[in-house]
Amino acid sequence: MELSKIFLLFIAIALILLGSIFLIASVVKPYRLFIGVALFGGGIAIALYAVKSKPKIVELKVSWNPSGKLTTEELKCPYCGASLPLPSPGQEFIKCPYCGRTVKLIEEPKW
Repeated sequence: MELSKIFLLFIAIALILLGSIFLIASVVKPYRLFIGVALFGGGIAIALYAVKSKPKIVELKVSWNPSGKLTTEELKCPYCGASLPLPSPGQEFIKCPYCGRTVKLIEEPKW
């Protein structure tokens, strides 16, 4: 256990004992009941805070292994038939380096 948790537990035990004494003494003078309840409740709250465990950090690694064969397709210009450069992620248009036309990329799902 950490030193701070042990220190908090000692404080909690002291407050609970002091609160219990005030609760017992409230038989003689009733105003001590409020002080006793406050001390006892504070001690319980500190004890629960000290005992409460911290959440565990879980590291999750995700990988993808395709089940079938993977084939690559070469992008070709629909106007001149030349091969186009690879697009960067999120790029919507590619300019053909040979004919200068702009080609819109459309990603179709493979169902």
